[in-house]
Amino acid sequence: MAGIDSIIDRILKDARESADARVARAEQDAEKLIAKKKDQARDEEAKMLSEAQAVIDSQQKQNRATQNTKSQRRLLTERVAMIDEIIEEAKKRIRGLSSEDRLAMIRDFVTGSSEGEDGVLIVSDKDKSSITDAFLRELSEKTGSKITLSDKSGDFDTGCILICGECEYNGTLEARVNDCESDMRDAINQVLFAKK
Repeated sequence: MAGIDSIIDRILKDARESADARVARAEQDAEKLIAKKKDQARDEEAKMLSEAQAVIDSQQKQNRATQNTKSQRRLLTERVAMIDEIIEEAKKRIRGLSSEDRLAMIRDFVTGSSEGEDGVLIVSDKDKSSITDAFLRELSEKTGSKITLSDKSGDFDTGCILICGECEYNGTLEARVNDCESDMRDAINQVLFAKK
């Protein structure tokens, strides 16, 4: 029986060694699998962090662009408001010119607008009393036409309107400012905001 026991012991020993080897291989395989999964998890985590950072960077860039646009709009609004104030101040000063200076403006406009046709001059109430026969003669001589004063005053405060036949030349302050407002805005913008 000793031989059978020895065979059984040998079989058990071989089975234990085989089982131990299998367990050891399984543990090694499990460690390799765990290491591989850890690497995959680290790679996935790095990828997710990179994607999240890209989203954050993109959002920050968009936020900066939005803020920059808002700042530019606000700056533009302020510039336009400042230019509007300057234009209004210029109109106020023109309205406050002396009678002589207002007549000089009317003279310059009529002589620059008339094309040698007889014309009727319309002025504001405040300028009507300053228009003399001598002033009308001067205008007539300078234009080579006959310029007469309308009986009616214009519904404006500064400037004049010259009617020559079918043509009406509007030399009122508002009309002249409207005609050259774009150029005025450009000039003011250059003076105030040109980069040095």
